[in-house]
Amino acid sequence: MKILIIDDDANNSDMLREFFAGEGYEVATAIDGEEGLRKILSERPSLVITDVLMPGMDGFQLLRAIRKNEALKDLPVVFYTGSYLDEEDQKLAREIGVTRYLIKPMEPGRLITIVEEILGAQGPKTHRSGLSAPLEEPVFLKLYNERLVNKLKGKILESERARLSLEHIMEGMGDGVIVITRDYMIFQANSAAAASLGVEKSEMVGRPCYELLHRGQAPCEGPHIICPLDRIFKRGEANVKVLHTHLDCEGNEHHVEITASAVKDSRGETFAMVESWRDIMDNKTDDELVKLVKRLNEAQTHLRQMAVTDELTGLRNRRYIVERLEEEFQRSRRSGRPLGLIMLDIDHFKQINDAHGHLFGDVVLRVIASRIRSSLRKHDLVGRVGGEEFLVVCPDSSLDDTVVVAERIRNRIDKEEIGDGVNQVQVALSAGVTMSDAKDESSDKVFSRADTALYKAKEEGRNRVVVL
Repeated sequence: MKILIIDDDANNSDMLREFFAGEGYEVATAIDGEEGLRKILSERPSLVITDVLMPGMDGFQLLRAIRKNEALKDLPVVFYTGSYLDEEDQKLAREIGVTRYLIKPMEPGRLITIVEEILGAQGPKTHRSGLSAPLEEPVFLKLYNERLVNKLKGKILESERARLSLEHIMEGMGDGVIVITRDYMIFQANSAAAASLGVEKSEMVGRPCYELLHRGQAPCEGPHIICPLDRIFKRGEANVKVLHTHLDCEGNEHHVEITASAVKDSRGETFAMVESWRDIMDNKTDDELVKLVKRLNEAQTHLRQMAVTDELTGLRNRRYIVERLEEEFQRSRRSGRPLGLIMLDIDHFKQINDAHGHLFGDVVLRVIASRIRSSLRKHDLVGRVGGEEFLVVCPDSSLDDTVVVAERIRNRIDKEEIGDGVNQVQVALSAGVTMSDAKDESSDKVFSRADTALYKAKEEGRNRVVVL
């Protein structure tokens, strides 16, 4: 006699196949309901043992298809599943015509006894549990849909409770905590992690960890870098403790100790990693070595700040803002989120220098830089890219949103005079606005388009915003 085993879990399927083959049965297998139905029609087994929860056609739909086929209506079908069958499921299974429903795991001797009873049972309709006619289609669909809705509601409630519980636990910890998936994406984060990086918690979720924690465009590599994610996912380690360096939103380094643990599913497979960290320089101690490391870290941080800062205005310099534009451009391409760009230029700045001198011109630049910065949203980035030119990068901004930012900057500059107690001038800005497009091959294309829009604003009379 042939037994067909249908299960999307290869381990369960292989175990049952070996077990029944050892008892002298011919055994066939299928990985889902569709393949199972094809094999039932082509190989005509004496018994079908099927899981219930499967992708595509589940056990209930398969059983319904079998019972609707006149040639298969008396085929014994056994549901062999985990704790998926509740009382309503069992009732529906009986009404459709299941022979037996069994809960995994079952002791092998007991399982073989039940199979022998089914195959040795007399009477063509023993497995139909006394039903004289198959369930009518409208009734089946109603019961089946009600079952799916109830299951979905239960799963949603269960998932929400688990999410809230995890969030509560994470928020209660003083250390920074994030959950990272196999593809380096941050799945969840707590407030302590966001605060240590100087960002909002909502800005962390959905971004690659290397982009947010290290300002990198690719996973961390190097002979002196130990990535906990690689050790968890690639080496299969359950727990990892390493020293690392994180960069906050201002580019400041934080030397941290990371503790990472694998998160496994019901099959024992690692699908995520929980990572917590604490700043090792925050521990108060009189140890001279620690004090020295702190001073060295502060000096290095200061040097790095000077390397990316425009000395006159205090804004980021051209090198830094262009690098950040490239980072945001690549992130926009990966995520499909919009990226806006604004190029700004002070109108007739040469006349100000000629009339009042370069020292006053420097005052004008510093005041305008301050007003631009105060006009931006929290996630916008600004840098000085030329003598009197500024670049504003607007992540996650549509074209309309970016125009609003540009107009706010222009109005703020235009409505207030700038003076130093001796000289007083009215200053205006021209702005070119654009956004990244799927056809853009590089961030240089977006930069060039914003520059062209700025040129058009100058041509059209200055003190205006032009969109291209």
